[in-house]
Amino acid sequence: MNIGDRISELRTLKKLSQEDLAQKLYVSNKTISSWETNRTEPGLEAIVKLSEILDCSVVYLIYGDIPKNDIETEIKIKVSLDKFTSLDLFMQKNARFLNSSKQIDTYYQPTYRKFLKDDKNINEWLRIGIRGNKKILNYKNWYNNMYCDEYEVEIDNEENLSKIFNILGLEEIATVDKTRTTYFYLDKYEVALDYVKDLGYFIEIEVKKYDEDAVNEYYNLLKLAQKLELNLDDIDKRGYPYHLIFPAETK
Repeated sequence: MNIGDRISELRTLKKLSQEDLAQKLYVSNKTISSWETNRTEPGLEAIVKLSEILDCSVVYLIYGDIPKNDIETEIKIKVSLDKFTSLDLFMQKNARFLNSSKQIDTYYQPTYRKFLKDDKNINEWLRIGIRGNKKILNYKNWYNNMYCDEYEVEIDNEENLSKIFNILGLEEIATVDKTRTTYFYLDKYEVALDYVKDLGYFIEIEVKKYDEDAVNEYYNLLKLAQKLELNLDDIDKRGYPYHLIFPAETK
């Protein structure tokens, strides 16, 4: 399947005609037809606009299906100190300890795209994370709060990266300071117990071995959370930065 096939397929799923899509992109019907028949390909600017209109990632449009090692499926739930302690004891007995670390994550966004209090679904995060002596640049783009594209690379020149951020118009919006203890559970899940400064206690469960597609694995996560006697109503769909920016929203 080529990029044109993916545009056609996603346009049809969105119930848009070629004319509808052309109007949204301010191009001609012939241009859309040319893309979808793979006679020509859209430029990068058009691909970015297409990804927004068709509700998909730029990577998917260009390359197609994303390998599982570039997908993250997880849930995060806020818990009480008592529940946090009992979960830690349970994991010590029933899971394999991986590590305990202090992590500091700094989040960024474009200056033109202000973080709004009424944003119900924050889809994208760009952050620099400190992991011991390493600094990691990480990007996530979430789909329906179930799973996300995830890409990261180690930074070897933070000064130059800061210059690039300034040129691109990226500004710092929040810094998350947390202590994390991580376990490997059922030979499939990474369970992280987080104490986040100014926010409290959380458990984050991430799929590390995929036996099914990302959507089904998400529902398996929900079943696991119920077995661990976690309240699914407390699933956090906003992320730590949101709660630091708008502390009144934090339970």
